[in-house]
Amino acid sequence: MESMNEQAAMESDSAIVRASWSGSDRSEGREFAGWTNFAATPYISFTHGERFATNHANAIAAEQYGMFEQVDAIPAGGIIAKPTFSINASGEALWETLFLMEKAEAGMSPDTNDWIYTAIMPDGSLMGRTLGENSDGMYFCAACHMGASDTDDLLFMEPEYRVQN
Repeated sequence: MESMNEQAAMESDSAIVRASWSGSDRSEGREFAGWTNFAATPYISFTHGERFATNHANAIAAEQYGMFEQVDAIPAGGIIAKPTFSINASGEALWETLFLMEKAEAGMSPDTNDWIYTAIMPDGSLMGRTLGENSDGMYFCAACHMGASDTDDLLFMEPEYRVQN
């Protein structure tokens, strides 16, 4: 099955769709590239549309996130970003969705264990955000992550893809 970006690329004059997450109204979309990247190489994230991904954490989340399965809890304000991309049949990279998880203050979103899930499309538009636009659609993210209650709802890439200290 082709992604929306692959379909759009085939229908347009340009074979490459450029990411405009940096043009998003969400500051996280503009800033995540400067955060700590915990992926030594892109890997296929089967839970994010079988797309290639990397994992970034802002300064608030980085120390705890870097503990991976030994994580205690991400502090409020900590954000994990997972930019994704696919490769089309011609071998060209196509930017896909930017997925974000932000730890909220305790009690702010009890239905999602106080995580705010945001998805930003490659053109910078908002697909959805917990407690905001298309909040119901974002519950799919929460439902998957809440299965990882031992690690503060965080799911981690396989060890072979992680930056080694």
